[in-house]
Amino acid sequence: MDDVFSVLAGRHGLEDRPGTSPDGLPERYLYSPDMAYRYGFGRWWGGQDLATTDVWVLLDPASGDTERRRPTLGRCIARSRATGRSGLVVVNLFAHRHTDPRTLRQAGDPVGPADDDALRLFTTAAPRTIAAWGGGGGLHGRSGAVAPLLDRALCLGTTRRGEPRHPLYVPVEAPLIPWTAP
Repeated sequence: MDDVFSVLAGRHGLEDRPGTSPDGLPERYLYSPDMAYRYGFGRWWGGQDLATTDVWVLLDPASGDTERRRPTLGRCIARSRATGRSGLVVVNLFAHRHTDPRTLRQAGDPVGPADDDALRLFTTAAPRTIAAWGGGGGLHGRSGAVAPLLDRALCLGTTRRGEPRHPLYVPVEAPLIPWTAP
């Protein structure tokens, strides 16, 4: 596997942690040393190969990881599995970890120093990038800043403002279409 997790950990002094999902699947996490930011999360049900893995770009990581039910993650996994992918990696517009996305407005640095590099490296290493952060992407002009970093981004449709729709708010059968920044 072209090991983007290790590359990013080395470049930015990040914690590259292996894990196991509640159902026994291999996972990997990329955290800042103080755990304030998560720059990547991966889960695989097949080979741990970025060449067969989807990259999902969501809004922000929660402070909890696998210890609670995560409906958004479930939707992303179901879509990636249905198309024959071996796993997924989740990266975010904002790497700041919190249980409430509204805290992004008050966070001193909601993006984090390694987030743009993580977005660029993961999305160029994987065959498919799915932008799915919902309406919150306009915060601090972040979606416009991130758009050039994403390699061939697809989405599940767009909001009225052109943001890629969140996977919880679209029908399961919604097709992926190319996304361009508004």
